[in-house]
Amino acid sequence: MFLLFPFLFLLTQFSPQQVPELAELVWAFKNTVFQALLSSVCSLLLGVWATFGILNFSSGKNRLRLVLEVLCLVPNFLPPLFILLSVLNVVDPFPMGIIGIALVHTVMNFGLVAVLFTAVIENKVGGVAELSYVEGASRFQFITRGLLPMLKKDLWLLGLFIFVVCFGSFSVPLIVGGGKGTTIEVLIYEKIRLSSDWGSAVFLAAIQSIFIFSLSLIVTQGKGSLATRYANLSLLRMKSGIAIIIAISLMYLTGYVQGLIAGFGMMSTLYEYQSALIWSFLGSIVIGMTVGVLCYAGLMLIAYCWPKPWFEKFLNGYVAPSTSLACFCLLILTPNESFYPFIKIPVALVLLSLNGLFRMGWDSELRSLQSQLNVAYAMGASPNQIFKEVMFPQISARAGVLAGIGAVWACGDFAVSRILAHRDLSIAMMTETLMSSYRLNQATVLSLLIVVAGIICFSLCVGGSRVLRRKLTS
Repeated sequence: MFLLFPFLFLLTQFSPQQVPELAELVWAFKNTVFQALLSSVCSLLLGVWATFGILNFSSGKNRLRLVLEVLCLVPNFLPPLFILLSVLNVVDPFPMGIIGIALVHTVMNFGLVAVLFTAVIENKVGGVAELSYVEGASRFQFITRGLLPMLKKDLWLLGLFIFVVCFGSFSVPLIVGGGKGTTIEVLIYEKIRLSSDWGSAVFLAAIQSIFIFSLSLIVTQGKGSLATRYANLSLLRMKSGIAIIIAISLMYLTGYVQGLIAGFGMMSTLYEYQSALIWSFLGSIVIGMTVGVLCYAGLMLIAYCWPKPWFEKFLNGYVAPSTSLACFCLLILTPNESFYPFIKIPVALVLLSLNGLFRMGWDSELRSLQSQLNVAYAMGASPNQIFKEVMFPQISARAGVLAGIGAVWACGDFAVSRILAHRDLSIAMMTETLMSSYRLNQATVLSLLIVVAGIICFSLCVGGSRVLRRKLTS
């Protein structure tokens, strides 16, 4: 019920009489579709190119390959705030609007495409690559006549996945969208915060949720080509793919370091925030740890209910609500003063991130225990006994790591917090405030405290899960 809460709430609050102006709706929808389409196409092009660089090294324990994959995944793993700061520092003047949104989305997602498509190629191209190599086919011939026709459905599903992610993006359009790049998410935010037009906000949230859900059904139900076997992929190895990964990585790393160097020279301008910094840092820790604890509890609850087939199907088909929808539901339930934002913000972040954490390895972790669960049930063990004695000791550490990742994301969040709080409660919100006033260098320096808060929260989540495992199993 917790995961379905935003959708059920929307059904009870939706009023078809309250709709925004058609021209405004079409304009925002067009912007959203265009930026998502441009982002997915650019991410696919650069991601496929980077794939040919990763393929220069064999899969397994090759250290150089591991370095390339880490460089690819870092932008997608980090909170968007860091990539925004890096790109804004290095690209000057920055093209605010749809082009700017697509640029940031591409930097964030191209590496994910590269890593995923590399796995697809290594598992599915098989003997065709070896046969083409033996018969003397050129790289261009193999790519155009062999690889792309074989994997066109995989590419389509991968591109659609990136499109859905970018379509529902809120933090990036909020910062770099400008007046000409307003998306549906940002328009909902403006309807709520600027004009208090709740009816139009609900209508927009309904349209967006239905659209994302429809596309997500295609992504979750679609299947790529059949797997064959690992093979010699010499035809697909390109040194330029390595150069692309290094160039993009150097771009955002250079931008961040450049902002730090310039920001340290302006440290005196941050003295006025000294007292606020302490409370905001503590606020980041509180929000991060609350999200970590709730994510850990949510993952354990999933594990407790796991053997039920209907529950597994529900989780595999579940689509997280849009940011605006989740925040909208929580915004009008209780007041937004006093301690309430410290409850609402973590709940919203867990709603948005729990499904992603489930797909980051929690599902495979639970499936690996299936044979043990079958034996335990056959021997007459109760569900409580199975969870406590069989599952918990083996999965607590992984749950702690995933909860720590959720806590890191929470420490770097400013978009959800900006909707649910009327003032700066965390370092991420203070950083976003400085960015909005074009004080990028000071914002970059301030973001270092987000790193510190994230490390603290991650360490506490991982360490706490291990301590809890020892306490409950001793």
